[in-house]
Amino acid sequence: MDKDIFDLLTEMNKEMKSMKSEMHSRFDSIEAKLEGVGNQFELTNESRINEMDFIVDKVNKMEKELYILKTKNNN
Repeated sequence: MDKDIFDLLTEMNKEMKSMKSEMHSRFDSIEAKLEGVGNQFELTNESRINEMDFIVDKVNKMEKELYILKTKNNN
């Protein structure tokens, strides 16, 4: 009887360890997916920032050229 209980407890211990490692790997995969989503968000924001910098730079250059043209025409 004691051997049966011991065997049962041993089997339960193995199953619990297996479940623990399976849950750990699931959490790892979820964490990896969340990091991927966060990285995509950062890249999207970075491209928007770069586009905005590009547009601001172009507008500034156009304003400078317009100023130069206006001052040339006034002289």
